[in-house]
Amino acid sequence: MHRNGHPQLKVLVTGSGAEQLATTLAHEATIATVKPVSDGNETTLPSPVDVALHVVPSSHDELAHEVASLRALSKAPLILAAYGEPNGIVESGLQVGAADVLVLPQPVETVLFALRKAALATAPEPAMATAKVVTVFSPKGGSGKTALATNLAVAAQGAGLRTLLVDLDLQFGDSALTLAVPPRATIADLAGSSGDIDIEKLKAFVCTDPRSSLTLLPAPKRPEEAQIVGQKELASTLGAARSAFSAVVIDTGPLFDAAMLAALDRTDTLLVVCNPEVTSLKNVRIGLETIDRLGFPRDRVSIVANRIGAPGAVTRAEIEEALESEIAFELPDDAAVPEAINRATPVVLGEPSSRFARSVSGLARSVFVEAPTETASAPKSARRSLLRGRR
Repeated sequence: MHRNGHPQLKVLVTGSGAEQLATTLAHEATIATVKPVSDGNETTLPSPVDVALHVVPSSHDELAHEVASLRALSKAPLILAAYGEPNGIVESGLQVGAADVLVLPQPVETVLFALRKAALATAPEPAMATAKVVTVFSPKGGSGKTALATNLAVAAQGAGLRTLLVDLDLQFGDSALTLAVPPRATIADLAGSSGDIDIEKLKAFVCTDPRSSLTLLPAPKRPEEAQIVGQKELASTLGAARSAFSAVVIDTGPLFDAAMLAALDRTDTLLVVCNPEVTSLKNVRIGLETIDRLGFPRDRVSIVANRIGAPGAVTRAEIEEALESEIAFELPDDAAVPEAINRATPVVLGEPSSRFARSVSGLARSVFVEAPTETASAPKSARRSLLRGRR
C-alpha cells in the first residue's frame, strides 16, 4: 500500500514498445513494473503481478502465440495496448480474452485507471469506508475559507484519517496553489473523461501532497473549464469520495451555485466562515438565511469566526448578536497565516505550535473525531436534495 492510500500494483509490461510504456509508468509511485527474467533455459517472473500489460505490434498475426506465452508466466488480467491506428486490435483483444484494450498514446491517468480496473475485477471486494464530509463555505471573499479548508484537511490527514480535499471553487479555486501541489489533472479532467466516475477512476485523477500525504482533487485550471463539471459529475465524484476515504473536506466558492448545492447534499458538517468586520457579517447573515431556505438543517451548521483579535475587529458578542447565532469555533488573528500562505505551506505543517495551527487541530478533532453527527447517507425522505427542482 502506497502512503497516499492507493494500492501499489505490480504490472508486467511486455511486447513491442514496452520499454517506452514502462518508463512512463516508472514515474508513478503507485505502480511497480515487473520484467520477465531468463536464465537461458527458462523465463520466469521475479514476483507475482496484478496485471499484465502487453504492447502489440502493428501486425496481430502472432498475438495468440504471444498471449499464450504470457499466460504461461502469469494468469493476471491482461490489457492489450497498441500505438497508432487500432487496426482490429479491439476484435483481437476480445478473441484472446483481454480485460481491456488501449490505443496509445493515452493520458497516464487513463492508463492508470485501466490497470486498477483490471486488477479490481479479480481482487476481493474491500470494505467500503463512509467518510465524514465537512464543507467549508463563506459568502464573502477574503474570509480565509481556503486557508481553513487546506489546514483542516492536512490536520485530519495528520490525525490518521485518509483524507481527500475537493476544491469545488470551480472558477478560481486555490487549494493546489496553497499546498504547492502541481495538479497533473483536475476535477474538470475527471468530469470530461469517458465512462462513469467510480472509486478507481477518482483515484486515477487525484494528486498527493508529498509533505502531508493529503490527497487532493484540484479545481479546474481555467474558469471556462468549470462548465465541464455538471451536476451528474459532481454527484458521482462526491459519492465516490465518500466511499474511498475516511474524511472529505470540500472547499467551495462564495456562491450558491450547482457545486455548492451538490456539496450541501452530501455534507455532514457545514463550516460557515466569517471575519469580524461588518461587510463579512452582512454577507454571512444573508448566507445563513439562504441555507435555511434551502432546507439544510441548522444543527449541522457551525459558524467559524476567523481572525478574532485583529485590530479594530468587532467582538465575539457583537458577531453573535449580528448573526443571531452562536459561534462554534474561533480562529485567532495570527501573523503565521499570511506568512504560511505566501510560502505555500499549511500552517499546521510549517508552524504547528502557532495559535492558528492549534485552533485548527482542535477544530479537526471536534468535527472528525469527537462530535457524532447524522451521516450524509440518511434516507432520501429525510434529506431533500438541494438540487431537486433547480436549474
